[in-house]
Amino acid sequence: MELKICQSCGMPLDDNNRGTEKQGAASEDYCLYCYKDGAFTQDFTMGQMIEFCARFTDQVNEAAGWNLTPEQYKAQMRGYFPQLKRWAAGDSRSLVERATALLAQCGEVTLASVDAEGFPRPVTLSKGHTSGCNEVWIATGADSAEAADFGRNPRAGLCYSAYGDSVALRGTVEIVTDDRIRRRMWQEWYKDHFPGGADDPNYLLVRFVGHEATIRINGNFARITL
Repeated sequence: MELKICQSCGMPLDDNNRGTEKQGAASEDYCLYCYKDGAFTQDFTMGQMIEFCARFTDQVNEAAGWNLTPEQYKAQMRGYFPQLKRWAAGDSRSLVERATALLAQCGEVTLASVDAEGFPRPVTLSKGHTSGCNEVWIATGADSAEAADFGRNPRAGLCYSAYGDSVALRGTVEIVTDDRIRRRMWQEWYKDHFPGGADDPNYLLVRFVGHEATIRINGNFARITL
């Protein structure tokens, strides 16, 4: 009997691990981890899928009787993944479109301000609203070091990454204190940091807009002006 594998991640397919089509029928091509109700469960590039699968090298070694390192397993996947149905057609999206999808995956970003002595001050923060690949709204404390930095100097850097793909941006920050905007941009999980809600005096919004981007996605690299 021919061994069938998932045409997304390479996992051997059987009747117990098949994904599902829109009407509930078992997928002929994809496993349940990659495909559900007629759609892929993760908006990955091929490179991201390889990085994701490499996390399970130990389990793959045990099941197959191999003794691969994660790097050896990744090299193996790079050899045959381009032949799988999901990846064979390539990715027709532009790098900017793929960067926008990458930002949507990320729960956190790293924002770097410039301190009073001219040194970068990077800090990892949960993202709020986003637009495109280069506009990110972030809630921070009015009494925070980064807020003081941005009050002196609006220049900033911001980066985000997931499973080997990354985007680094250079741009500027705008401090937003308008109460109408603060209320509109409020998210309920902000209460963990600002118990006073949208009117908490320590609740501050910063809007980062990137003007230059260094993009590394799925083996593609570009520096672009936005």
